[in-house]
Amino acid sequence: MTRIFEKFYRSGHRGRQRAGTGLGLAICRGFVEAMGGRIIAGNRTDRSGAVIMMGFPLSREAERLRLPDSDDD
Repeated sequence: MTRIFEKFYRSGHRGRQRAGTGLGLAICRGFVEAMGGRIIAGNRTDRSGAVIMMGFPLSREAERLRLPDSDDD
């Protein structure tokens, strides 16, 4: 599924209307990676469609301010 993050890539899924330019996820990837994050895609397990997941590193300040996990109680 990594091709979906390429500029102008549009899925050739049958039965789907071909709207859009294929730039949305490429732009998202650019923003996420510029902030030091990671973006990945996967197939939904409960129905058709995709799941897009993003992760970002914590800054040192955010790490310092982070609340303790509720499991630590």
